[in-house]
Amino acid sequence: MLDLDFEELDRYLLNQNGRIIHQVWFGTIPNRFIASKEYKKLKKYRDSWIVKNPTWFRFEWNVKLSERLVKTFYPEHYEMYRFFPYQIQRCDMVRYCFLHRYGGLYTDMDYFCNKPFDFVLEKYKNDFYLVQTPNMPGEYVSNSLMYSSPKHIFWTTLLIAMQSNRNPPIYYSRHLIIMYTAGPGIVNRIYQEYKIRYKLKSFPHKFFQPFGTSDDIISLKVPEAYTIHASKGCWHSNDSSIIVIICKNWVIFLFIILVMVGVNYGYYLFSSKKPKIIDK
Repeated sequence: MLDLDFEELDRYLLNQNGRIIHQVWFGTIPNRFIASKEYKKLKKYRDSWIVKNPTWFRFEWNVKLSERLVKTFYPEHYEMYRFFPYQIQRCDMVRYCFLHRYGGLYTDMDYFCNKPFDFVLEKYKNDFYLVQTPNMPGEYVSNSLMYSSPKHIFWTTLLIAMQSNRNPPIYYSRHLIIMYTAGPGIVNRIYQEYKIRYKLKSFPHKFFQPFGTSDDIISLKVPEAYTIHASKGCWHSNDSSIIVIICKNWVIFLFIILVMVGVNYGYYLFSSKKPKIIDK
């Protein structure tokens, strides 16, 4: 498909009626050498989508096509896209744009397709889904696996919110900047805010990423899962590693905090009950 010019590609994608598996690979995150090595390792994941979904069209967005898409069809957001400080922010943003224009399924490169996606659509019949992550409490959703009909209003709302949040607080770390300007942080916030109004739904993590942020686990047998997420995020830096550890072990950290609060409160109560000595 890369031999088509952009106008022909656009027409072809529009004619797929949303039966597109979109993936993004810029080949420069965190640098070309590491990206090239990771791309080779992820071949079994990419191939799983092709093998299990022969009637779907899988398309891989690169740097040039992604920029052309935003510049052509979302010019009001092109300046934001162009001046993001980190490449991964553009990688995040373009997926919202092509899901809005063409619809279909977006999946990170480190997702393994365990069952045909048509099986998913037989059970999950809404026109919009984001995937839940088990690493956060409640219905916390991520942008690593997303399904949408074309022109869904959620994407328009999200892009407008990104414009309003493009300048994060100066004390944000690199990871937090990415998360809350273009990544899962802002996606989850807008999802929670408009979930009822837009009738949004989410894929349960039990069947779509049962292990959360983990290592390569596709060798494990999970027959009930539609997809499995290995979470090989090559954009992570040192602060990302710390945050991921906290997210994976948030129950333990919460328990430690509650114990510390309880101990300090108990010490305060005990100290306050000591008899006062009055000098005469």
